[in-house]
Amino acid sequence: MMKYFYNFLRVLTGALFIFSGAVKLNDPSGFAIKLDEYFDVFADDVATVQDSVKFTIYNHDGVSNSATYTLYTFDNEKNISASVSGDSASGFAVRWQYGNEMYLESEVELDSNTILQKAELVLLKENGDKQLLTANFEIDTIKTKNWTVQLNTYIKEQSALNGFFKSCKDYSLYFSVLFCALEVILGFALVLGWQINWVLLITALLIGFFTFLTFYSAYFNKVTDCGCFGDFLKLKPWDSFKKDVVLSVIILFLILFRKKSVCLIRENKADGLMVLFSIGTLFFGVYCYQYLPVWDFLPYKVGNDIKYVMENIPDGERASDSIEIKFVMQKGSDSVKVDIKGYSQAVKDGFKFIRQDRKLIIEGYKSPIHDFAIYDQESGTDLKDEMLNFGGYQLMFIAPFLNTMDTGSLRDMIDLYHTSQNKKWAFYALSSSSLDPAKQFKEKYRLPFVFYAADQKMLMTMARYNPTLYLFKGSTVIKKWSGNNLPSVEELSAIK
Repeated sequence: MMKYFYNFLRVLTGALFIFSGAVKLNDPSGFAIKLDEYFDVFADDVATVQDSVKFTIYNHDGVSNSATYTLYTFDNEKNISASVSGDSASGFAVRWQYGNEMYLESEVELDSNTILQKAELVLLKENGDKQLLTANFEIDTIKTKNWTVQLNTYIKEQSALNGFFKSCKDYSLYFSVLFCALEVILGFALVLGWQINWVLLITALLIGFFTFLTFYSAYFNKVTDCGCFGDFLKLKPWDSFKKDVVLSVIILFLILFRKKSVCLIRENKADGLMVLFSIGTLFFGVYCYQYLPVWDFLPYKVGNDIKYVMENIPDGERASDSIEIKFVMQKGSDSVKVDIKGYSQAVKDGFKFIRQDRKLIIEGYKSPIHDFAIYDQESGTDLKDEMLNFGGYQLMFIAPFLNTMDTGSLRDMIDLYHTSQNKKWAFYALSSSSLDPAKQFKEKYRLPFVFYAADQKMLMTMARYNPTLYLFKGSTVIKKWSGNNLPSVEELSAIK
């Protein structure tokens, strides 16, 4: 009886691994985005804490302006704007205090005709050594000062671990395919009962790794969805951790009683089957990256009316969060915490408001499409409503990052753009790039269309391959193509 139970549990666990790995391998770009989140979290958690810079302006009447600026690891410079009080200020002193061991100070003389002046700020250290830092003072009026200060000198060197996790982001897509494929392959090996000793050892290491990730996410509330089942099923961090704990117990059981395992087919045939299955699994992952997911679980899947998805609140869901609000009130050394009903009475009793505490009781419904936006960066116009309320066909060419975009399809895209214009279709090219890089990209490839701006996360959700082309009828997704498989002009012309 024990033997049958063991092999049933082994096959069931293998099937779960195949399912979990397959739904992620179906969308390797999506799981790569999730890995990027983890790498960013780890990099931040091991980052060297940077100091802040205190900035003070003195004029003849005393302190005119003071502020403290935190230095971040990605900072190379700070853009500072400040006002000098006093109608007749003819000069002022600037002091930069860095941590507790050094400061910068310089006197700057002004006259009413000054437009641009440069000054050298001297960095004084405790040991008496001096370093020079040049700052450009750009003066609009006698009152307003704007300048940029280079901060490279003051940024502390990051730890090797910080650099390691940051560099891992360059390989997230490769990790995604390999990890997901490994999960599927291990699951298939468990189902067959092939090389059970090695398979269970590798599976235990993989489960141990995922259990650590889900615990880290849940305990520190760092990554709110582990991506265990991709976009097919989203689990909250603690639910993901509990699932991995159960799997860990099962794997431990399978290891302890591994002698009861039975291989479903002869070992020499199982070897060849495992090789073929492994090659096919890796091919499937690469195919889904190059030509978009086979099973689309994304909110922008074909058939979805994105306007409806944005506005619709399913039955049984709350339209907004339910929040408990408490007011902290103080009178002398006495303090109380009251709700809205007790607030008025507390005021009458002489208590003064200190702060407001808000506690989430029930989370309201959050649409899977909540960040859809289209902006014309030159005019500042929001084109979202224009797109959502248009009744005809619309093409949307999406390239989340222009600097890493596969440009091999651009010539075909130009032909498709002209075809869409001849058919009087609306056309939008979207990117997260800022205005100048988008203009330079347009000029470099002589594109007849401009790029509008959109949220980076939204674009990465829509375009699992960079670039991706969408066809809408109104606000409903009719079809979408990877940049590797764009439709022909004839195919597009045939759409009525």
